[in-house]
Amino acid sequence: MPLDTVIIDSDQVMFIPLFGPAIVVARPGVIQGTGKSKVTGKKVCLDGDEKKVEVPGCPYISGPYVIPGVGTLKIDTLLPNQKTMKGKSGGKPMILKGILFKAKFEVMAPAMMPPPAGTPDSMTMYSGFGQFVSTNVKFKAS
Repeated sequence: MPLDTVIIDSDQVMFIPLFGPAIVVARPGVIQGTGKSKVTGKKVCLDGDEKKVEVPGCPYISGPYVIPGVGTLKIDTLLPNQKTMKGKSGGKPMILKGILFKAKFEVMAPAMMPPPAGTPDSMTMYSGFGQFVSTNVKFKAS
């Protein structure tokens, strides 16, 4: 397995705007590291830290629902290549950059069809992808 960049505290989380039929104005988020190990003075991110990433207040539209609604972007699951197999910090795998993670968009206020229909979007969640943007240029792991 080739070496990959270890994600560290305050690295950016970028979401791809297409979530199936929904188009989300995807603002970047940040991930907070909780590892005991540090890289350039910042804690490494551990398996589970991704569950705390939330980007609320993102507008979206979907198909005929062209009056924007609002929701929250989250990391759903990391792919197997985004966790260290051998290297650990405090007994937990570290998060690797990888290519893409699975993301979810949770609808808080549904998008609407224009009048006269005015029908709200019935979906409460959409699935998509995102990626990490790392500032770590020193420490790689597998």
